[in-house]
Amino acid sequence: MTRGFTIIELSLAMTFVTVLLLAIVLTAMQAGRIYNKGLVLESVNQAGRDIGDTIRRDFLDANAAEIRGRMDASNDAVLLLKEGSSLRSGRFCLGNYSYLWNAPDVFRTASPVTDGQIVRSGGNKVNFVRVPDSGATLCTTTTPFLTTVSSPVHLLDTKGNKGVVLAVHSFSIQPVATAAGGEGLFKVTYTIGTSETGEIRTANMTCKPPADSSANDEFCAINQFEMIVRTNGQ
Repeated sequence: MTRGFTIIELSLAMTFVTVLLLAIVLTAMQAGRIYNKGLVLESVNQAGRDIGDTIRRDFLDANAAEIRGRMDASNDAVLLLKEGSSLRSGRFCLGNYSYLWNAPDVFRTASPVTDGQIVRSGGNKVNFVRVPDSGATLCTTTTPFLTTVSSPVHLLDTKGNKGVVLAVHSFSIQPVATAAGGEGLFKVTYTIGTSETGEIRTANMTCKPPADSSANDEFCAINQFEMIVRTNGQ
């Protein structure tokens, strides 16, 4: 007489297989989240390094006296354009080249084309661009500031990995020391991250923890970069 499995034995076996499959699925999902997080972090860090290398080279060809001459009362070379209390875009000019960008919130709303504070190229909002600008015309105090640029070099892609939009969250250029002949040292500090500001704690520029209901740990990344750059003068 052939003896088969009992109901209890079959139930135990099915339970074990179910738990095993569930563990595999959960592990695969966690691995996918870690992989996506890594891609976004890599995009932010790579963009920050590329931007730093480009800016460093342009500062070497700049004149410190010209940069300092366009600083406002805060002694910062970065000009910010606001609509009321809302930051819309920013820019700074080095004499031969200028850099322009839109604030992160600009990419989260369907802002009208007539908005004079948003920087565009070919009708599209720019993330962060470098444009030829002999004489620093983009940083003159005329009103309104020119917000349409041509021949830009995009230093931040409109779409990053997994469709995540990267943006400039802050930018500051402060003089450290200047000398005759246009030579000088400047401290450049900037923050690059994903554009969804609702997922970021603005107080310390970090992504909200997973316990926060508005957090998106998988696709949120932000990092601050700091460097000292030198101008050789012209």
